[in-house]
This record gives sequence, structure tokens and C-alpha cells, in this order.
Amino acid sequence: MQPIPLRSFTNWLVPVALACLLLALQADGEPVYEALRYERAAVLGGQYWRLLSAHAVHLGWAHCLMNAGGLALCAAFAAGTRSWRAWATAIVVLALGVGILLVAASPQATNYAGLSGVLYGLFIWVLAPRAWRGDRVAWIVLIALIARISWQMFHPPSDAQRALIGGEVMVEAHLYGALCALALCVWQGAWPRLLRA
Repeated sequence: MQPIPLRSFTNWLVPVALACLLLALQADGEPVYEALRYERAAVLGGQYWRLLSAHAVHLGWAHCLMNAGGLALCAAFAAGTRSWRAWATAIVVLALGVGILLVAASPQATNYAGLSGVLYGLFIWVLAPRAWRGDRVAWIVLIALIARISWQMFHPPSDAQRALIGGEVMVEAHLYGALCALALCVWQGAWPRLLRA
């Protein structure tokens, strides 16, 4: 019997730690949510931590559990291909990217909470290299993600979706997460070539 490679375990380290953080913050209730959510006026007033922390708090338990489950699914798709450092870097870059784009490009977005923007980005970050190497499942999931974001941009969320998560669906965050992930994939692909040049 062959030993399980250490990388298989480290692939899960950051997603599991993040999922535990999401659940712990959700259990802490409303005061934590209010202190950490994205609030445009507060960010513009100097509370820059909200650009990152908003992605770790949620509108309710259903919202939190859906995102924690999505994180687990994303880690399963990664299948030992990403180190814990790569996961940590991608999560921070995507969270900051989504937060900054909300400030810069969506002035109407005054409040936001949840991991979904980052999660859309993580799926693209995990699946794009696999799709590039010819993985058909990765292509199918990527096309489904892009179709879903496109649908969301032109069709407002249903009342059932709003009721499920306990508030408005911030579709722009999904788009920003996807765009940041594409930029991250391009950068990570180009960086080794730049170092060799």
C-alpha cells in the first residue's frame, strides 16, 4: 500500500481552516457580523479590514453552510494539486480583489457579506489549469460557472434565493471573483516565464 502524499493533506488544510472560521464567526452572531461585513461608508472611512473580513461573515446559517460546502467541493476538485501557500495566496488575492472592485466599480453596493464572490474565483482558479490541460469535467464545470454568472447578470435573483440566504444576492461579487481569478491564473502562468527570462 502506497502512502498518501503529504500534498493531498495540505490541499485541504486552508479550505478546512477557512470553513471552520466561517462557522465560528457565524456562531458569534450579529455583533461580529456588523463589525466585519463590507460596509462601503466604513471602508471609505478607513476600515480597510472589511475588504477581507466581509468574505468570512454571512447573512445566516444557510448562507454560511452553502459557502462552506462550496469550499469543500472546490478543494475536492483541486485533488491535491495546490499547496497550502497557493490556497492562502489565492484566497487573500481574490478577497481583496472582490472588495476593491466593489468599492471602485459598484458604488451602489453599500453592504456585502459572504464568501460566494471568492468561491466563484476559487473554482475558476482550481479548474482553469485542468481545463487547459484537456480535462473535460473541468471544462464542463467552467462553462457552467460562466453561464451561471452570465445568467445572474441579466436576471435578478428570485425571491426564493433571497429567502434562502437571508438577503440580497450580490451578483457583482460573483463576476469580480471570476475576473480576479482569471487575472490570477494569467499572472501565475506568466510569472515563472518572467523569472526565467
